Amino acid sequence: VIKSISTNPITPIHYYHHRNSLLSSIDPIQRPKQHPSPITNTMCQPMPIQSCPTIKANARLRRSRKWKDALNEKNNNDENANSANRSPKKNTRRRRRPSKKEAAPVSDCDTASTASTDLPSDDSLSGHSGNGALGKSPSKQRNAKQQRRKRTKKSKSPPKNLHIQADLTPEQKSRYVALDAEMVGVGVFGRDSRLARVSLVDWEGEVIYDVHVRVEEAVTDYRTFVSGITKEDIEGPDAVSFDEAHSSVSELLEGKILVGHGLKNDFRALGLSHPWHLTRDTARYEPFMRPLDDPMCPPPGTPIGATHVPKKLRVLALQKLGMHIQEEGQPHSPVEDAVAALELYKKHRGKWERAMSYKVEKTRSITAAQ
Repeated sequence: VIKSISTNPITPIHYYHHRNSLLSSIDPIQRPKQHPSPITNTMCQPMPIQSCPTIKANARLRRSRKWKDALNEKNNNDENANSANRSPKKNTRRRRRPSKKEAAPVSDCDTASTASTDLPSDDSLSGHSGNGALGKSPSKQRNAKQQRRKRTKKSKSPPKNLHIQADLTPEQKSRYVALDAEMVGVGVFGRDSRLARVSLVDWEGEVIYDVHVRVEEAVTDYRTFVSGITKEDIEGPDAVSFDEAHSSVSELLEGKILVGHGLKNDFRALGLSHPWHLTRDTARYEPFMRPLDDPMCPPPGTPIGATHVPKKLRVLALQKLGMHIQEEGQPHSPVEDAVAALELYKKHRGKWERAMSYKVEKTRSITAAQ
């Protein structure tokens, strides 16, 4: 066996296969004893093919890409074939509708029916030009358009004052009163407020009560730049005492629906109170309020848990009505402020009264259940 192996040159890779074939041809009795070698067994066994997940994923990806490319190519071929057989797209742009002044096109039937009618004279056709049936030059048409634009711009400008009319009977109008008051400062640095002027107007905006009130304490801040109150106003002969103003206003407000802005401060200065269901405060009406800029740092005097704060009356009047009140550098007028609050209520009266009716009915049901 060794001689045959030596005479036949065999590469090392096929040595063991050739050796096994020669040994198989010898008688098993004369066959030399084989000693297994781990190296021989390992080299003779074929290497198993291991399946790699990455290789499988890449193969799937290549197959999917080939399939998509083939599908896209097929779709493109179909679209090209359809576009070749398809008729050209028609122009679907809509024609301008003729105006009333433009002459409608005359058909054959119309010419036949109007053949016997009299033709217009040359004078009647002299006003028509070659620009169209309107008989206007392009320059005149541009001027007309500019004038229309100017008119629309002028109509959008807000009016200075606005008076809203409502379908109410005289008896219903007599139930409404608008109030506003001006105060002066007393005490240290004028921090405490005292009543100096009070004004009431009716539904039509007519003044029904407007007086200056004498202040018994020493006034440290007249707040003239805001209130317009001077020393001569509250110390003059026309000024009334606080008790007289208190009683007069209390009588005028009896059973009335009171309208105003920031009525809590006016009530505090007057020493009065009014039923909540008869009070219409534009500073506390939620649609007129604005959300807090920083809920963690609300303005002073804001109730705990409030999410909205009142807007100034000047801002509301300008936004909702286009009214200009409380101009810069001019003192406030309580009559003007009362009229502005009343006009705001008139504009939103329907929605406001529906909300108030719901609150009243809810309160009555809760009271009845208790």
